[in-house]
Amino acid sequence: MKKRLLLCALFVLLLSLTTQALAVDQNSNTRIDALCSLPEIQVTVPATAEVYINPFEIPVEINSAMISQQIISTPAAIENKSKVPLSVEVTLTGELWADSDMRLLPYSTKGATSKAAFVYFEIHASSGTTPAAWDEEFDAAKHAVLREGEGRPVKNIAILDQADKPNHFGAFRLTGDCVPSPRFPWTDADGLNAKIAFTFIPLSRDHS
Repeated sequence: MKKRLLLCALFVLLLSLTTQALAVDQNSNTRIDALCSLPEIQVTVPATAEVYINPFEIPVEINSAMISQQIISTPAAIENKSKVPLSVEVTLTGELWADSDMRLLPYSTKGATSKAAFVYFEIHASSGTTPAAWDEEFDAAKHAVLREGEGRPVKNIAILDQADKPNHFGAFRLTGDCVPSPRFPWTDADGLNAKIAFTFIPLSRDHS
């Protein structure tokens, strides 16, 4: 888990006072030290999750539910335990297994014939570990694409409420599609590892 380092400067305000009634000292000063109060960021982030590449859309049981998508991930969520809302930034890193000849594409594999997968990250602020609904399709403005190597940070991908508000969870998943019957068939050697690095930026409590 990465946290944004915040730097605060110490400001000193000097107020010059002059009084006509006191002739002894007409240069009296009041010193005020203005301290910066910063919130403590507390976030729970799951250490691991599982993702399945399911080319033939075979039903897979996940938490007592049968799911048949081509890219399936087990439910995962981060929880904001801070006293302020948080803006979420993510950086995705993809690594293909050493003996795999598959590719990661930055766009849907529909119409492709070589062994490839399109995998992207989706997150929603939620009152629990699952959102009210997942998006029906990929949206470049809302999702982050998994590529080989480290991708660019995607800022403000979600805003989580403070701990005492309902939507202080961030339910997330990896989803997408893949080529069902490529020229070189899928094997047990095909697979990938994905790392999701989160950065959390505190927001004011009245943020809407």
